[in-house]
Amino acid sequence: MAIHLYLDEQLIQQISEGDFSNPDADNYNGTDGEIKDRQIFVANEQTTLAAPIDDVQTNIELTEPRFADAEYIVIGTEQMQILSGGGTINLTVRRSVANTVAASYAADAPVYSGYDYTGLVVDPIDEFETDESVWYKLALTQAELDAATQSAPLNIGAKAHNQTISFWRRCTVLLGTPVQNKIDIKLRLTGTENPVL
Repeated sequence: MAIHLYLDEQLIQQISEGDFSNPDADNYNGTDGEIKDRQIFVANEQTTLAAPIDDVQTNIELTEPRFADAEYIVIGTEQMQILSGGGTINLTVRRSVANTVAASYAADAPVYSGYDYTGLVVDPIDEFETDESVWYKLALTQAELDAATQSAPLNIGAKAHNQTISFWRRCTVLLGTPVQNKIDIKLRLTGTENPVL
């Protein structure tokens, strides 16, 4: 999927998927027990144009390599399909996909992965040894964490390609727990990916 979890609203600190190179980790006082809340952000893969383009140009330059060949992207209201250059900053695209209208775009215009999502669910999964996913509660708002069920998945619903949404997680490390840095709980995000039409 072309959607990711981030630790910051600026969408710079992506939570790693499939490994623990950049997990949702924190230091905890396991001796006395500690509770920490964190807001987590959900957004499509995205970057910006590195240079302006006109309404007929099919070679575009990105500020960061974010997309794969055959993937759909959206700039403004125009959809494009990547014909070549996936994995680089220099793409060749097919313009005006799905009857959208080609236009000119300025440098720094946002470029989004061209998919909307429905049925998004976040689920805390403990990957190693003892299952400590019961330490996690998930909720759409921080206030709702108090009533949330431990280790239960959270339905966050639908998300448009250019929308950033967020949810909250609470990690409760119990008194007398021999842990100071918890890194092995993965937040698994699942849902249905739909091309923007």
